[in-house]
Amino acid sequence: MTNSGDDRSVHVGRDMTGSQVITGDHNQATMSGTKVTLPSPDTVQPAIELAELRELLASLDTPDRGKIERALADAEEEATKPDPDRDEVGSAVDRALGYAKKASDFGDQIENVAPKVKALASWLGTNWHRILAVVGLGV
Repeated sequence: MTNSGDDRSVHVGRDMTGSQVITGDHNQATMSGTKVTLPSPDTVQPAIELAELRELLASLDTPDRGKIERALADAEEEATKPDPDRDEVGSAVDRALGYAKKASDFGDQIENVAPKVKALASWLGTNWHRILAVVGLGV
């Protein structure tokens, strides 16, 4: 984002989900985050959510596609264990989303990706609710 000087116009290079832009002098603003209700963790099937998330992110226009694939493969492998380490799954999902959000067309996929991230955040637990911010959600 750049400010074009005294004319107070603002030019955004990509998306600005969950952001405010205010021009002028001595302005004040308050912004409330989008609150979301998560599904019950016991209703989430992480293997299915991860597979669907992988399919969505595979379509992104990014040179990091391989990194996204590997991160989600790690998450899927751990999630299918009898007693999965949710922090390991969360770390892998966070890594995949970190690469994905750099894609030029990630903003076009947010609406489809958000339900998967909501479900996974619920299943992963409160330590991983921070991944909701990647898709413009908060709890």
